[in-house]
Amino acid sequence: FKPGDHATTFGGQPLAASAALATLEIMKSIDAPSLANTVGDALRDKLMAINGVVSTRGRGMLIAAEVDPAVLDGRTAGEVANACLHAGLILNGVTPTALRIAPPLTITFAEIEQGIALLDRVLNR
Repeated sequence: FKPGDHATTFGGQPLAASAALATLEIMKSIDAPSLANTVGDALRDKLMAINGVVSTRGRGMLIAAEVDPAVLDGRTAGEVANACLHAGLILNGVTPTALRIAPPLTITFAEIEQGIALLDRVLNR
């Protein structure tokens, strides 16, 4: 490589480094790992209360919900995720019977309630 051939615009420069340090400080101040576990536990509990969700797996707020094929009624998890997207909830069908839920760390408990209600309506149409 010659100078300038292989570099990044923002890598290693003072503004990017300051932004990264500030982000890490905020994550420490809110105890992001603990928050992710608390919110994730609440989300898993609410998912398990939905008719047709038979199990959950994952860590923190990255969760998969396994759905009973009988409740899917011929649909795939991907089709359920697409119906949820059209109704305003972003999920991902990761297997024919599993939905991935990956909310932002800034999600509120009210927003979790809204999302759970929407998923319940779509699954149990």
